[in-house]
Amino acid sequence: MTNKKIIVSAYACDPSKGSEPSNGYNWADQLARYGHEVHCITLSSGKKSIEKRKKGISNLNFVYVDLPFGLNRMYYWSQLGMYLHYLVWQWFAYKKAKKIQKQYGCDLVHHISWGSLQQGSFMYRLPIPLIFGPAGGAQKAPVAFKNYFGQHWSTEIKREKMSMLLQRFNPAFRGMVKKSKVILVSNTDTMKMAQQCGAKNVVHFLDSSLPNSFFDTTKLNFIKKEDDFKLLWVGRFLPRKGILLVLDVMKGLKQFPKITLTVVGDGETKEEFLKTIEEYNLGEQVHWVGKVPFEKVKEYYASHHAFLFTSLRDSGGVQLIEAMAYGLPVITLDLHGQGIMVDKDRGFKASVINPEKTIKELQEAIVYLNKNRGELSRLSKNAYEYAKEQTLERKIKEITTRYYT
Repeated sequence: MTNKKIIVSAYACDPSKGSEPSNGYNWADQLARYGHEVHCITLSSGKKSIEKRKKGISNLNFVYVDLPFGLNRMYYWSQLGMYLHYLVWQWFAYKKAKKIQKQYGCDLVHHISWGSLQQGSFMYRLPIPLIFGPAGGAQKAPVAFKNYFGQHWSTEIKREKMSMLLQRFNPAFRGMVKKSKVILVSNTDTMKMAQQCGAKNVVHFLDSSLPNSFFDTTKLNFIKKEDDFKLLWVGRFLPRKGILLVLDVMKGLKQFPKITLTVVGDGETKEEFLKTIEEYNLGEQVHWVGKVPFEKVKEYYASHHAFLFTSLRDSGGVQLIEAMAYGLPVITLDLHGQGIMVDKDRGFKASVINPEKTIKELQEAIVYLNKNRGELSRLSKNAYEYAKEQTLERKIKEITTRYYT
């Protein structure tokens, strides 16, 4: 494939952060390393980190777009304000892209972030092909588990209503979904939404990945101690992440004192989390370490036996790939992205019919792995090999080879 002139739309783009911001930067960076001329449009909030990281890459150009008249403050008003900021920003980003296209004669535009289908992109208005995604956005938390959201369940309902409004009225969505060359989606829920809304070419493509450099410090290091079984949970304490579900699982494992759980993270449900640990008398089995630097998170990955991922709404957390890169089998829910990424050769998936059944299945999986270390070793090796295939470089090369022609 010949090198292209590419416009990258990456609202979230900051190499000093994780998740979508780092993903936005990594995409632009890797495309440039493959020899393409890249013009990445993003917010100025990540400028300091971006300019520090990109030194020496002459074919990588970042264009910073902010909203005029102090409208950047919209982002901090509320969840609705955040959405409005993003939609308005997209229009200004399109206007800037139009000038870039006219000046450089770019071959295509690729929307990277945010990776939410129904929020769309105005880049479809450019006279060049648009690649959208990988994206999620259609996932819904199962109603049977609403008690784990507590007072935040109303926010989930509002989110679903907002999604329906965006599908119906957002011009950045309606035009994009019909005119994109290809829409890459990270789960079957989002694929169904795209197809129902008129998308002609929708392809399933997992968005979670790691750069090759991540594996420079990892290796399959299976822990052979048989006198304990150490579980790990990593993530933000958001209601949808299911940390309170994990405590219900651990409550039923108190008769196995050698089964312990380390929890890495912090967030808005922290007080309820700590209160529940005390109420269930889990202080000896559940160890909360709070938010720690990522290098410390890697140490936890390397020193545990298995990884618990209990998100009730998730496109597919990168923690899954990180954990598997350290040889941790994943015990999770058969839901959304994790339901695709984890199979019987890499871990266990519990059904999400009702909380009681889910809790029982998660407990049974944990007890089984604790007692069957040979199976734990098999899953560990398979998880590691799977993670090695989920590199950002490989995925970008596959997408560019297929769709940048």
